[in-house]
Amino acid sequence: MSAVNIWERMLNIDRRWIFLGIGIVSIVPFFINFGLPVTTTMEVESIFDYVNELGPDNAIFISFDFAPGTQAENMPMAVGVMRHAFHNDVPVFMTANYPLHHGMMLAAMEYVFNPTTVGFYQEVFFDDWRDLREAGVTGKYELIEAWENQGNQLPDGAMGWVFEGRDYAALGYAPVFNLVILGMTVSIETQYPVDAHGNSTGEMPMLREHKSLREIDLALTSSGSGACVWWVTYAREKIGLPIAFGLTAVMATDYFPYLQSGQVIGQMGGLRGAAEYEVLLTENGITPTTDKAFTGMDVQSAAHILIILLIIMGNIAFFAGGFHKKTLLKGGS
Repeated sequence: MSAVNIWERMLNIDRRWIFLGIGIVSIVPFFINFGLPVTTTMEVESIFDYVNELGPDNAIFISFDFAPGTQAENMPMAVGVMRHAFHNDVPVFMTANYPLHHGMMLAAMEYVFNPTTVGFYQEVFFDDWRDLREAGVTGKYELIEAWENQGNQLPDGAMGWVFEGRDYAALGYAPVFNLVILGMTVSIETQYPVDAHGNSTGEMPMLREHKSLREIDLALTSSGSGACVWWVTYAREKIGLPIAFGLTAVMATDYFPYLQSGQVIGQMGGLRGAAEYEVLLTENGITPTTDKAFTGMDVQSAAHILIILLIIMGNIAFFAGGFHKKTLLKGGS
């Protein structure tokens, strides 16, 4: 076989082989951990450092502003910040700006509270600790002590107890969400009389301590659309609430001006941003291991490397085989 034929065969490779190659390099990292390094950036570190300074007297909002189409990027961002807050005993309010996004909020909770998840948190439902609440036991540490004195034991592998209504409130979706944000600057309970599970928010200790967005210390919007700007417009500019963005990769560059102007404290961009947050959580002993975003970076990197190699090989074949000369002749040059 002549050299020219080799180059020609390389240029005319059946695209099905390329699809097969992409499929293989995308599947293998799920079974073999490459552990490719992920370095952290300042815009992600700033969110981590901010949350890390918060404690039981503070509170944060996580707004699930994404649909299943961007779940691979946005979900790990929200889950990472949620775990970070639970580790520091920071109460978490969770909302969604569209009905479809409400399901993403529930999926995140199911993942974090699932005993099969490495580093899960053990959830205690609102009604299950009603007797302690009615007895006036609402402080986190005294609540844990009283709960365990009733014979409850933290399951093996659990990172800690999370009490519904004390450590988190799943508020969910409410219509015309931009006006909901505006309304929450006055009263959260007015906008959400009940949570996503039908519990009265007025009975929740965390809403007695944090009545409006004015008593909230940070809002993270994990977003797949421009709706993330609502938090800047109606909360940051109106009452000075610190905002953090968790955005898809294609959105990230468009929203850097908000970061540069100081309107947001930090930004996670795409799967890479979520993986960076997971690395920070693991390095600081907050989670026992990295999670889906870090694994996803191995998949993404392997696919990108293969594509780059194919492009290089194609260019080598194009020029080494003299096909560039034929192209010039056909073009009349």
